Amino acid sequence: MEHFEVAASNNSNVNSSRDDIDISTKTDAGVIVIYVTLSILGLFIIGINGLVIYLVVTRDYLKTVTNFCLASLAISDMLSGLYAVPLIIACSSRAGTIHICVAMDLGQRFLSISTVLHLLLITMERYFTIVFSVMRTSSVISKRTCLAVLMLVWTISLFASLIQLSFINEKTQEPSVNDIIYDFVCLGLLVVLPLVTMAVAYTHIFYTLKKHCKRIKRDVSHLSSECIERNGKKERKALVIYGAMICLFIVGWFNYFFNTLQEDLGNRSGIPSWADAILILLRFSTGFLNPLLYTFLKQDFRRARKSLHFFAWIERTSLRTRSSSASSTRRTYLSSVSS
Repeated sequence: MEHFEVAASNNSNVNSSRDDIDISTKTDAGVIVIYVTLSILGLFIIGINGLVIYLVVTRDYLKTVTNFCLASLAISDMLSGLYAVPLIIACSSRAGTIHICVAMDLGQRFLSISTVLHLLLITMERYFTIVFSVMRTSSVISKRTCLAVLMLVWTISLFASLIQLSFINEKTQEPSVNDIIYDFVCLGLLVVLPLVTMAVAYTHIFYTLKKHCKRIKRDVSHLSSECIERNGKKERKALVIYGAMICLFIVGWFNYFFNTLQEDLGNRSGIPSWADAILILLRFSTGFLNPLLYTFLKQDFRRARKSLHFFAWIERTSLRTRSSSASSTRRTYLSSVSS
């Protein structure tokens, strides 16, 4: 593929987004491949997150505080397929205008902040439930409080992204001091600080779970010990899922904030087109991989997924295929032994 440039969202200085998405006329085939890939990814994002929202709304046993947070995150992720991906394609096309690119960058900033704040909320809910409630299975936060905090998360995300409109300079399209200050604040307060907080919280949670299990084995009956230990294993599995989601955020979105700051400081050299394409795909793949993780690995979501006829049919077909394959292998082995 010949060289082309699709720097579709690394610039928080929304004024210069249009300049960063120049596409060479010699690279139409490569650009079309990226557009098609992004479009397919966007459809998958909409589908899987729509499934999560549908399951939480229609299954009473999924209506827990943690799952309300996951459903809210799914709404945020779904917006990346409905809103951000189409705007990236529109901005990077020849018909793209500065206003489309401003909307694109504001949307991506909102989605990134919304994602990290949702992950922080999920982490802190699990932290207070496990660490301060000694292995209780229900949340210490009421559903009403959870919904209020989720509204606050959405409000902060919108405010933190839309505040850029107050210092956009469409005439010069050059980063100002306000842009640089804004980049530092976003990177420090809305990315690094939440990530450090989550890392400390998960470390303490795992330590607490281990300590509780040891104490329970020593102090209670064998049956109760086994029951509590199973509960601890379930909690650890859920924490591994949430930890994987945080790692996906770091891989997908951290470079967005860092490269944004480097660009506004004038320190970032040109990135190869293939690297830009990979970074964009990684950024939006988080909106697909997050719901995939808890839909297929989290126990209550697995139960809900299996209740759907389509997924139940797929699972039965898979089991029959594996059983048939095992029987065929056994017959082949027996015939070879007998001969």
